[in-house]
Amino acid sequence: ITAIEDLVAQAKSLANSALATADATERTAFATQYNAILDQIDFLADDANFKGTNLLENETLSVVFDETGDSTLSITGFSADAAGLTLADAQNDWADDTDIEADIALLTAASSTLRTESKGLSSSLSIVNTRLEFTSQMMSALTGGADTLTLADMNEEGANLLMLQTRQSLSVTALSLSSQSAQSILRLF
Repeated sequence: ITAIEDLVAQAKSLANSALATADATERTAFATQYNAILDQIDFLADDANFKGTNLLENETLSVVFDETGDSTLSITGFSADAAGLTLADAQNDWADDTDIEADIALLTAASSTLRTESKGLSSSLSIVNTRLEFTSQMMSALTGGADTLTLADMNEEGANLLMLQTRQSLSVTALSLSSQSAQSILRLF
């Protein structure tokens, strides 16, 4: 949007320059440059496509915030090409002051539209960024909780393992001794 605003400002500057001169050749040259800038506005609006969505061509982007799809945000774009901003090629190569003044008024309105739409898109971007930050913090908290539940203290678990191994070893030794005692008693008879 900023680049299109810059082009609108350049077009307005050309229109003011044309208004300041009475030379028809200069006005025609300014009008030709003005028309070229309008073409560039169209190209910029068309090139603002990202992953199949172009908010500068009046398309809508739906952002889903949860796994069920219940929490969404629809971001509606606007038509930022010359026609969408109600800009048209210079009339009569700007031979008359009224043609130039009409285009200057349209350029002023286009600048206002771009600022208004930019604020709306910035607000939507702020919401998306806030939700992204919330989701990241929630993921960190859930990961921390899962780690607490699943990760054990290695020293404590090592001591438990050593205790169980010692108990097993003592049980085997006691069983062996009791078996030997029983055999010794049976030999006496």
